Amino acid sequence: MAVSRIGYISLYVTDLEAARHHYLNVVGLRETDGAGRLYLQAADNQDHHCLILTQAPRAGLDHVAFKVGEVEDLAEARAVLAARGVPVRDVPAGDVLGAGAAIAFRLPSGQEMRLLHHLDKIGYASGMRNPNPVPPHGKPGARVTHLDHLLLAGERPADTAQFLIDVLDFNLSEQVLAPDGSVIAAFTTCGHTMHDLAIAPGPNGHLHHIAFGLESRSDVIGAVDIMKEAGTTLMEYGPSRHGVSGVTTIYFFDPAGNRNEVYNGAYQAGGVPGLIPPIVWQAQEFPRGAFYYESVVPESFFAETT
Repeated sequence: MAVSRIGYISLYVTDLEAARHHYLNVVGLRETDGAGRLYLQAADNQDHHCLILTQAPRAGLDHVAFKVGEVEDLAEARAVLAARGVPVRDVPAGDVLGAGAAIAFRLPSGQEMRLLHHLDKIGYASGMRNPNPVPPHGKPGARVTHLDHLLLAGERPADTAQFLIDVLDFNLSEQVLAPDGSVIAAFTTCGHTMHDLAIAPGPNGHLHHIAFGLESRSDVIGAVDIMKEAGTTLMEYGPSRHGVSGVTTIYFFDPAGNRNEVYNGAYQAGGVPGLIPPIVWQAQEFPRGAFYYESVVPESFFAETT
């Protein structure tokens, strides 16, 4: 089947108005609808939304949706999942504003994943007729271009990674191995970027972070200035650089405690499962893989999830 790219992420937040301010004026998304849930989109995507925020008593992941290339891929995915004994739930069109029918199921690590084909098109933020090539400089928030990936937590990361590879035709781009050869963390892709969905140690059902792309490394530095001007006190780490993926990065939190990342510089993946062997990081080298400049992983980095 053709799982083509991440469609959107749906998050729980504890204060919808505080979250609106954060994702509009700090992250730099645009609001596309606010009926009950808050729907947000990044500048370089025509879909109705890339992020949904729902007020709830707790923070964390509601679900993540990936797009498939053809409507028929949904039936194929259902059959493959059923053959593996994975329960599948139908999600009718309109359950999520602007989204067509989907199928929903649980990953081995407990998070809900959906597959869908249709998201309404609303056009680029810069317009669809004779647009300017860059957003206006007065636009609030960081100059994010797109929703890029998410990292999930799981008690057995290898199981979720293998599920993505075997069942949904994801490709493995990088992995972290323990001395006995077992998988500590895995980075998988369904397209041409080095990771769309990653999995690392942590409690089942939890979210580690969601990540947005920036056009340049200078925009990463600019994002720090924007965060400080916005008065955020929720910066966690960076600017730094990952050894894994090689990107320049910043980590920070939304007001509910959901970890965010903005970054630039991920390399292009092969696009075909198994075409290129994955990069391997040994566990003793992972501090350099996580934060290349410092070669130290902050104690809270994997301990704090939502």
